[in-house]
Amino acid sequence: MKKIRIFALILAFLVVFSGCGASNEMAMDSMSESINKGDFFIDAPMEEPEAMPEEEIAVEDSLFDSMTSENVNTGGGNSAEIKPAGRKLIRTFNLDIETLEFDSFVASIKAEVNSLGGYIESSSTSGNSYNYSSSRYANFVCRVPSGKLDEFINTVGGLGNITYCYEDTEDVTLHYVDTEARIKSLQTEYDQLLELLAEAENIDTIILLQQRLTEVRYQLESYESQLRTYDNLVDYSTVNLSINEVKRITAPEQETVFERIRSDFSDNIYDIWVGAQDFFVWFVANIPYFLIWGVIIAAIIFVIRFILGKSAKYQERKAARKARKEYKKAQKLAKKNASAEAEETLEEK
Repeated sequence: MKKIRIFALILAFLVVFSGCGASNEMAMDSMSESINKGDFFIDAPMEEPEAMPEEEIAVEDSLFDSMTSENVNTGGGNSAEIKPAGRKLIRTFNLDIETLEFDSFVASIKAEVNSLGGYIESSSTSGNSYNYSSSRYANFVCRVPSGKLDEFINTVGGLGNITYCYEDTEDVTLHYVDTEARIKSLQTEYDQLLELLAEAENIDTIILLQQRLTEVRYQLESYESQLRTYDNLVDYSTVNLSINEVKRITAPEQETVFERIRSDFSDNIYDIWVGAQDFFVWFVANIPYFLIWGVIIAAIIFVIRFILGKSAKYQERKAARKARKEYKKAQKLAKKNASAEAEETLEEK
């Protein structure tokens, strides 16, 4: 009688979960082949089954009906019939911000995130301190409770100048509900597999049931992990902050032509002034290098002249130049003496 009950439960299990997926069908087909071969009744002689009492038949029928109705309500029916408690929205903000006070702005952002009950998922800072050549940049990935997201965005806008803002909202309600339905269906299958495993006596059946239990447990853990990820993304919205340290806040776009001309002219004058300051600072800061290079160049010239002075050809050319100079000097002197003598002769006459 006990084996007949097991046989009836297995048949009901096969009928109920025939549509749960390809892997489930393969496992159940293997179990069905084992049943057809008589693996469940290897130790039992072939004999006519005894007629079940009407009370036991009613119990078996009610068990089969409950299994079928439970599967339809959880996994066999349309998952859209399950009404979620609310929409599952994943909100993401991307903000580019300018600030004149980098250190105080970063400290204020961290304090605001902590006060709202959120956390900073990642952060990075690059660039030198505020000076003539470069400024600092920072990137923050902030996770803020979804109910306080708008408050955080308003606070950030008040602390700095937002130059770019992008918002993305993803509705994962259907995926969430479908995942919940799959988890309920797999949990029901898992519990029923445990019941069958507890009553199974054949070793092949036990192995098949254990294999299917492992598959179901893996799928359950995967779907539960997916739900936890959804919950985290829905409960804590993501705000990506790109913070730039600037010397001058970018002015909003002007509407009229004269306002645009005035703004561009002012920007150009400011850029020229900043460029002149940068050049002056660069020149003064690099004076030691200029001195060092001057000494090096003077030493190189001295060495070249010294080497050339030792050269024979150089000495010959030098002597020739000196001789030409002396010759020219002598000619000038001779001409001068001749003119002087001519003048004296004229005076005597």
